Amino acid sequence: MPHPELAMHVRRYNGYDERSFRPVRRREPPSGEVALIISLGPHHQLIDPVTGSSLATLRSFVAGLDDTYSVVESGIPGLAIQVDFTPIGARQVLQLPMHLVSKRTVELSDLFGSEANRLIEQLFEAPDWHSRFVMLDKFLISKIRQSAKPVSEVDWAWRQLENSHGVTPIQGITEHLGWTRKRLIKAFRQEVGIPPKVLARILRFRWVLAELKSRKVINLSQLAAECGYSDQSHMIRDCKDLSGWTPVELVRFYSPETGFIES
Repeated sequence: MPHPELAMHVRRYNGYDERSFRPVRRREPPSGEVALIISLGPHHQLIDPVTGSSLATLRSFVAGLDDTYSVVESGIPGLAIQVDFTPIGARQVLQLPMHLVSKRTVELSDLFGSEANRLIEQLFEAPDWHSRFVMLDKFLISKIRQSAKPVSEVDWAWRQLENSHGVTPIQGITEHLGWTRKRLIKAFRQEVGIPPKVLARILRFRWVLAELKSRKVINLSQLAAECGYSDQSHMIRDCKDLSGWTPVELVRFYSPETGFIES
């Protein structure tokens, strides 16, 4: 877990040493979080989900909020770190309009320049995971302390959606703030990266995903009702739109250790 000062901005740190006898393709569904991947050796290929061809080589990068899945292939073994930010936390750390990173991956060096290279080098030379996480704490706390405070209305609106798993009506949020829907969308584009309605859809899907991961026997109709869908068909459509798979397929291809493996 990150330093307590980062609790409202960073969900978690993950450090891993990945090794496989063959390339592994993972499907990464949208999560409602902004991910920072720091490579300490390996690189990944971003794969076109339709053609299966490589779109880009990824090393250390930020993946902004997206409303669809991506396919990533890892083939070279080595160490990496993942930092999962809340959208508001990512805005504080990156200090740029979030629509500039939404629906895309951006190399860390393009965001922080030589500072990114120094951080990666220090993390690589650190003797253990604890030392690496302490370095990340210091780096991220420094960035957040230098940034302006988040827009309170957007922060509040995001929390309403986050805490309700996306079920809170957007109209209720705009009425509470005294804002028009257009103003809220514009503010979310700047501070979060995607419109509130799209974020709500992703958060509802994330709730479904968490339930699917935790259950051995699944009643899809009951799950749809619990997660705020109008019916089972509505839930299945959203799952296919956001992940490319039905709920049953999501369960079939999921592993707690490795995520959603395509091949």
